Amino acid sequence: MEYAPIVLFVYKRLDHVTKTVAALKANPEAEQSVLYVYSDAPSKEADAEGVEAVREYIRSLDGFKEVVVTERESNWGIEKSVVDGVSTVIKKHGKVIVIEDDLQVCDQFLYYMNTCLNEYKADRNVYSITGYSFFKSLPENDGVYGYTKSFCSWGWATWLDRWQNLKRTIDKHDVRFVMGNKAALDNGQDFSYLFMHQYKNGGVTWDVAWYLTCFANKGLTVFPYNTMVNNLGMDGSGVHYNDPNGKNRVESINDRKKVEFPLSFVSLEKSTKDTIKQSPAWQDRPFAKKAKMLVRFWLNSFEILVSGKKSVGIK
Repeated sequence: MEYAPIVLFVYKRLDHVTKTVAALKANPEAEQSVLYVYSDAPSKEADAEGVEAVREYIRSLDGFKEVVVTERESNWGIEKSVVDGVSTVIKKHGKVIVIEDDLQVCDQFLYYMNTCLNEYKADRNVYSITGYSFFKSLPENDGVYGYTKSFCSWGWATWLDRWQNLKRTIDKHDVRFVMGNKAALDNGQDFSYLFMHQYKNGGVTWDVAWYLTCFANKGLTVFPYNTMVNNLGMDGSGVHYNDPNGKNRVESINDRKKVEFPLSFVSLEKSTKDTIKQSPAWQDRPFAKKAKMLVRFWLNSFEILVSGKKSVGIK
């Protein structure tokens, strides 16, 4: 098997990075995989010490076929850094596995990702692979996989011929598209609200742009019903998820059956229903909050169409 390169984005969280790397190295395929590490420069003086500590650590990394480190000389921000890093590596290798510095993967993650990249390369209905699942892991769902119209950036992979379609500029045509496809786009999540909120404020995040790209091209994401990835960044230390009261995803992700191909899939219809049914975005939210978000979505939509910017980019 030709193993896909792994792209890891890091900043100042040494304790997170060491856990992420240790989990990757627990995969037998790590020794045959090239690891690209992108280290962003500090955005403020208070972050400089943490950034340098992380850089000292990644400079001495081993356990991979090769480690290629890029240290930004100025602060790019996660959005620009991800788009540039993924684009650079995928142009060279044709495919890529993407990890951020607060993710802990299981010891079958690289086998699953690489095999999926080989298995579904010719299937243009599949736009991405993810090892993360928003579902609560259950014994009966071990070995069950689904397709989703949604996208999750917590441990994912794709191919050059899909990534090159990334919408780097979003315009009012896209606003109308989101308005007309709100329910299907949301899929139990808050995508449409987030999209309008970001557009109104002058730019969208890379994952929102990529999700819109996938959906507009009728692209699906393959995902496991039981997660292969824990997210350890819900502790107030991150850029987007900075609530100190947030809860990390911590499960025994290595206590699972051996991943076997061909994968056992449920239908798109069932996985869509399950995604909406199990989504905490709406289940745990008070009615008043839901109503407020719905009103805000439509107000933002019409405001953008009437007087908002003609287009925005990935910020």
